[in-house]
Amino acid sequence: MAEEASSSSAAQEKADMKTAQELADLEKLSAQYEPDVNGPLVGELKSSKILEAEYAGADPVYVRKTAALSPKYSNYRTIRGDGNCGWRALAFGYFELLLRTGDPKVIEKEHDRITSLCSLLDSVGMSEYLYEDFVDETKVLLKTISQSPAIDNPYDDKIIVEAFNKDDVSNAIITHLKLLTSAFMKVYPDAYEPFLVDHPTIDEYRGAQIEPYGVQIDHLGVKALIDALFIPAGLNVEISYLDRSDSDEVNVHKFEDESTPASAEKKADQEQKTLRMLYRPGHYDLIYKNGDLAPPSLPTSPITSPKAAPGLGNVRVSMMLEQEFTHNPFLPSTDPASAVPRVASPDNDLCGQCFPTLRAYRNHEGTLSSMQKLRIETEDEIQPPLQTKMFKNSHYNTRHFQNEHFQPEMWGPEQIGKPKVSKRTFWRKFNP
Repeated sequence: MAEEASSSSAAQEKADMKTAQELADLEKLSAQYEPDVNGPLVGELKSSKILEAEYAGADPVYVRKTAALSPKYSNYRTIRGDGNCGWRALAFGYFELLLRTGDPKVIEKEHDRITSLCSLLDSVGMSEYLYEDFVDETKVLLKTISQSPAIDNPYDDKIIVEAFNKDDVSNAIITHLKLLTSAFMKVYPDAYEPFLVDHPTIDEYRGAQIEPYGVQIDHLGVKALIDALFIPAGLNVEISYLDRSDSDEVNVHKFEDESTPASAEKKADQEQKTLRMLYRPGHYDLIYKNGDLAPPSLPTSPITSPKAAPGLGNVRVSMMLEQEFTHNPFLPSTDPASAVPRVASPDNDLCGQCFPTLRAYRNHEGTLSSMQKLRIETEDEIQPPLQTKMFKNSHYNTRHFQNEHFQPEMWGPEQIGKPKVSKRTFWRKFNP
């Protein structure tokens, strides 16, 4: 019995060791995330499904959270894990949100505010010749996105991506934001000192965590940068923490201006002005909700200009109200007179071009339908019968809808009282 008990205990211990090893492997796959240190400084947009597949073999907690992430967040953007990913993600998102407003005045106002913040750097003893080059890079990029062609396509971030993938530009902007954050914390120490852990004073914390290049930004630094840069510009930041906490979704922390209560309309507006970051242990990336990116473009009419073809400025459309409009519905117009019913000239008739499938049909008695009144033709008006079926179905036939001279027959009041054609005469037109 003792041997059996000993054998059972050993088996249980072995099983426990195996389970512990499995958990350790899962923890390594999940918690010890190693960001890409060789990729671009700022990557292109990717589908969040890729992120979900990346964690498919990890801890079940991460599997559940990434699976719940993709339905809400359609895309994400990688940031190089060189120790500055948090700073770079915040800096890139700052410019991206400003460009997305599509308003050059908003960006120009922010440009002026950045210039005025140099006085904050001066107030803490920073010399202008030390920071002016870094500030200039920030101002140059703000100026660039406030003008054409960038401002003409506010959802096209190509210019910002190109700028942030240049080492000198990207690092200069990051250094500027580091100096700005450091100065802001020195001017307002009471807002941050209660949260210090490893550093007794704000000055020591600034010297160790904020100003050195290559030191990752922590939660307190994120808060100070947002207070100095984002909140005054009317922008918010939202960080989703992908960790092993006991929940089925990522934990989200939002940094926003809480000084005034927001109405429902303002909340909707602020939602569009929110930078979203994904935090994995030691690393930040950017994520995007379904509505953050460019709205889907609607299909446009092939008629895009009055010069596209002769006479495209006017289109004659028969209405059931027995009026004809010569305004082209495919082209915008500010001329009030264009909306007034007028008589269209034959030269401007484009029914055959704009509405090639518009045909008129008679009922089985040969009389006109109530929806499509046509001019009744007499036997004298009927063209000679077509000789071949091939020609009848060819676009060379002037009665074929693809013929360039095709024109639906229009009914006019003068046709009232004319004799109706017989069935035989009517069908002879269509069956020569």
